Amino acid sequence: MKNKNTGTWNRNTIPYMLQKRAAESTHDVAYSFPTLDQHYTWRMVWEESRLLAKGLLRLGVKKGDAIAILMPGRAEMVISMFAAACVGAVIVPINTYSKKLELQHYLKDARPVALIMGSEAQHNHFPAIMQEIVLDCSKEGADGDWLPEHIFVLDEKNEGVEPFQSYSDLAMLGSAVEEKVFSAACEALVPQDPLILLYTSGTLGLPKGVMRSTASFLLSSNLVDKPGKSSSLLMMLSDKITRFFSVMNLLPLYHLGGFATLFTGLKACNIRIVMLGHFNPLNALSAVEKEKCRVLIGTPYMIQQMMLSPKRNEYNLKSLLGIAFTSAAVNNTILQKIMKNLNLYFFMVSYGSSEAGSVANGTCFINRKNSLPLLLLYRMLSHTNLFSGLIHYKEFEKGTYSIGGKVDKVVEVRILNPETGEELPPHEHGEIAIRSHRVMRYTNDAYDKKSVTADGWYKSGDLGFLDDRSHLTITGRLHRMISRGGEKISPVEIENVLLRHKDVEEALVIGVPDELYGEQVCACIVAKQGASLTPEKLKNDLAPYLSAFKLPRYIVFLPMFPLSPTGKISIAEIKSLVLNGTGELRKNA
Repeated sequence: MKNKNTGTWNRNTIPYMLQKRAAESTHDVAYSFPTLDQHYTWRMVWEESRLLAKGLLRLGVKKGDAIAILMPGRAEMVISMFAAACVGAVIVPINTYSKKLELQHYLKDARPVALIMGSEAQHNHFPAIMQEIVLDCSKEGADGDWLPEHIFVLDEKNEGVEPFQSYSDLAMLGSAVEEKVFSAACEALVPQDPLILLYTSGTLGLPKGVMRSTASFLLSSNLVDKPGKSSSLLMMLSDKITRFFSVMNLLPLYHLGGFATLFTGLKACNIRIVMLGHFNPLNALSAVEKEKCRVLIGTPYMIQQMMLSPKRNEYNLKSLLGIAFTSAAVNNTILQKIMKNLNLYFFMVSYGSSEAGSVANGTCFINRKNSLPLLLLYRMLSHTNLFSGLIHYKEFEKGTYSIGGKVDKVVEVRILNPETGEELPPHEHGEIAIRSHRVMRYTNDAYDKKSVTADGWYKSGDLGFLDDRSHLTITGRLHRMISRGGEKISPVEIENVLLRHKDVEEALVIGVPDELYGEQVCACIVAKQGASLTPEKLKNDLAPYLSAFKLPRYIVFLPMFPLSPTGKISIAEIKSLVLNGTGELRKNA
């Protein structure tokens, strides 16, 4: 089924990789959404993406135009993303938790020519929100040039809702477009073209847009070399083995890590990716069991929520061989809690961001003797980004901070003094600065000037250090540092002490405003089930391990930590809860 016109397509573009998979692994399942009973083979993905891409071409969508996608995880979202990529349009996946004002912000910033949306998610009814936005714009007589010209709704119940069209209409438009028109659009693509506009979580304000290219998701900056014979044979062999594996991806597709996972099956090796509409611990447990997933990909907090679920023991997770931790730091304390629940052979750590892409990765085999077959597979897959640099488990055991992994060979990392900007030697803590072909610019020049130097170094705002082997350790965030009476206090240091307490399940330390000291230390705690823990008892227990000025002034007990849509602890939400109750908290001071 290989297209005779693909010989002139660049091999490092989405359409080339898609048609190649469809030709070589036609009936293998590429992506599964078990809660919707969707299991799409490579052939189905390619044919539906191509048809939808033709529909976009019929609408007049050109290379560089933006296509916004607003829907929970499902096969049609993957298809819409690939269709946009095939015509050279920029994919703009929008967070499904977005309310009206947030959605307006995304649309005004991205200015998409088309919007493809689902019906409902996270109690948001998207067609109703969009109707309200369009109506408001009309009433106010405002310039609505930022509104998408074409809006398509996936759910058939919303067909004919003015001024929207149905998703199926877009596919029907594609049936009238000749193959040579589609092929010409694919031929015009290069890996350095903008591929996706990702928005950061907006911890410090409105979300910031980061434009990423296809090249930034690929392993090497040298994208012109063809693989040698030995490498091609290795790829064929690994494809034959990994086609029997399933990976459970917990991350949403509007998240860097979630979208990057699509490239695992597309470029690295033929492996099935299982996904959810949105993260739910019970749905995740059920999917791992039902689909017999071998690897679980998610943030440490997502995986902890699965393991801490009261119904955890109702699910058989024996199929799991390993876990890939992404997006948030994982330390030995968190690892130990997760290991108690699972009989794993390996785990992977990684460090990166929407702005910097993948920076460092590491693979740790827990019991090397029992993991010999996997070690052999690791060696065989060394040409892919599925596994990365080996790290011994003892390195996780001895450290209190989070290991990010070994810095990738195509990435440069420096540790800078946050105050002077001077480069620091190995083992000294400072701000992590990154330079590589994966570092992408903000769409807003003002953010760029603050974060990216003239010679291309991205100042991450993360704190950490490098050792002599280029292993990167993450020690915190600059903006989370607490300044109490002139003393700089690391929340991570206090959190590590708290997490070692026998009655503490989870801990987060934040700074709260104080008239005298500037800030005071506040510890937010999720106590273990059945524990009788009081603020006074906890403070007494901490006293032998922390200097007096580091002891929390306030202690807040929460039933659980709220997670952001990307699976990280929502610091903003917790701060809001704490600050609204600060008057009450003074009783615990």
